[in-house]
Amino acid sequence: MKMRMTRRGAGLLIALMLIAIPAAAAVMTQNFMRADITLNDACFVKEAGDDAAGASGFVSFDGSQTIVASGGTVDLLQEEVSVSGFAGDRLIYTDTARFVNNCTSSVSLRLISASDPAAGPAVDPAVVAGSIWESMDVYVYVATTATPAGDPGATNPDWALQFSVVGGVVSPQVNAVTIPNAGSRRLAFVIDTDSAWTGAESGTLRWTATATHS
Repeated sequence: MKMRMTRRGAGLLIALMLIAIPAAAAVMTQNFMRADITLNDACFVKEAGDDAAGASGFVSFDGSQTIVASGGTVDLLQEEVSVSGFAGDRLIYTDTARFVNNCTSSVSLRLISASDPAAGPAVDPAVVAGSIWESMDVYVYVATTATPAGDPGATNPDWALQFSVVGGVVSPQVNAVTIPNAGSRRLAFVIDTDSAWTGAESGTLRWTATATHS
């Protein structure tokens, strides 16, 4: 017995064939890659500046501190600079540490206020009423030359403001500093402390020193 296909049935059959064809005609291309990762000694390093070697005891530099990365198996180096402020005074430090470029090319350096990989906050302790951040303004500079002249300030081209912390609020800047191969640049702080401050307390600032290789 012969069966006749209606026009509607033929249309449905064609539609099903069109749907099936792309799956049957799929083309897949695969290629293969690899990455060889070589570990080397550090070439962008931080060292103690002359202020840390002075007899005042107001500045210290520790290059051996470590933090643990989020994976838990890799220790990242976190150098530590300690500086002092005094009630009612402005303290200016022009050589607390030095950024040294031992790489094969120049680098463009920026200091970016940020939490560290172990989740240490950028500003610590938290900014609350009565905290140390209500009584202290901090300005962080990097020298634009190997031998900067004068004190850090907005009008001195020998210094580039990286970020400031006023009232616990971080104000980032976009002032990159170029460090040539075999060159170095100084890290400076300006700390203004309210005259009403009493007692001894510490606040901590964390940042990332980002060196972009040219």
